[in-house]
Amino acid sequence: MTPAFRRLAAVLAVLLAVGLVAPVSAQAAESDVAKARERADAATRELSDAETRLGELEEEIADLEARADTARRHIESLEGTVHELAIQQFMTAGQTRLFSEGDINRQVRADALAEGVQQGNADTIDDFLAVQADLTEIEGALAARQAEQTDTVEILKDRRAELAAELEKVEAAERKRKEEEARKAAAAQAAAAQAAAARAAAAPRNQSTAATSAGSGGASAPAPVAPPGPVTSGGGMACPIQGATSFIDSWGFPRSGGRRHQGVDMFAARGTPVVAPVAGNLTHRGNSVGGLSFHLYGDNGTYYYGTHLNGYANQGAGHVPAGTVVGYVGDSGNARGSGTHLHFEIHPNGGSAVNPTPAVRAAC
Repeated sequence: MTPAFRRLAAVLAVLLAVGLVAPVSAQAAESDVAKARERADAATRELSDAETRLGELEEEIADLEARADTARRHIESLEGTVHELAIQQFMTAGQTRLFSEGDINRQVRADALAEGVQQGNADTIDDFLAVQADLTEIEGALAARQAEQTDTVEILKDRRAELAAELEKVEAAERKRKEEEARKAAAAQAAAAQAAAARAAAAPRNQSTAATSAGSGGASAPAPVAPPGPVTSGGGMACPIQGATSFIDSWGFPRSGGRRHQGVDMFAARGTPVVAPVAGNLTHRGNSVGGLSFHLYGDNGTYYYGTHLNGYANQGAGHVPAGTVVGYVGDSGNARGSGTHLHFEIHPNGGSAVNPTPAVRAAC
């Protein structure tokens, strides 16, 4: 076996390894990423369910507290009257006639008046007792909701921890997939270089052929692969989070303060880069509810809002291209108990918010 033939056989072996073994590993890596994302999405849904229930409980508790206050004020307004009635009943106990039996007409009128007063007194007492019973029932329901609220807060903490662990697994699976892709690319480049070298060695050894081989560039090293840019959808919108993230469609879900969710919560590890989804004019402006926030007025006429950031990037703001890092995932504002995430909104033509989940799902 000639040296050239041996080199060619070795190249074929490398090509077989790249062509047959690497795809299996790549498929396994993709499968691991998909499974990790499924688990993370399940954890996100459980966390969102707990947060939704917490919002519902807050509304129910506020309603019960208002009803309890109304009942207490009603009771206070009746207490003085009921107290006076109790004294009057004690003072007049055993008295059955108001006038002498000789004046029949006056006695009839007095009996009728006394009966009316007693009926009014009875209504007042019945009202007082009914409101007291209502208050007892309301306070029982309120105590039950408050206990559930405490339990739900603890559940929310557990779900946050579970989601954080699942997101770490997604990161690890993504890292493994990228390493496998890089290994496959490097092996393909090495195989291509060896194949070119084998072809050159096996070719007729005359100057013109050698020159032709050299001129073909077959033995030259392949061009380096450029690092990937921001992940974008077919429509050109970059995924707002450049890293492992998990989210569900929570549009319209109850939230604290009687609000309804007007965006999508994209959960990710603290410090994960947040990027401009499209090119546009960027400003940073915080608020008490969202905390650190970015506002992007897209060149396409759409307004994008992201909040709960851990910090800003591109402090100078101004016009930025799509994919520019604008901040980092955090839990500022009222997100302290909900876990680190980006609350992201889309406002077409600068108007009312629309459900951003489909666009985010397509981009991410």
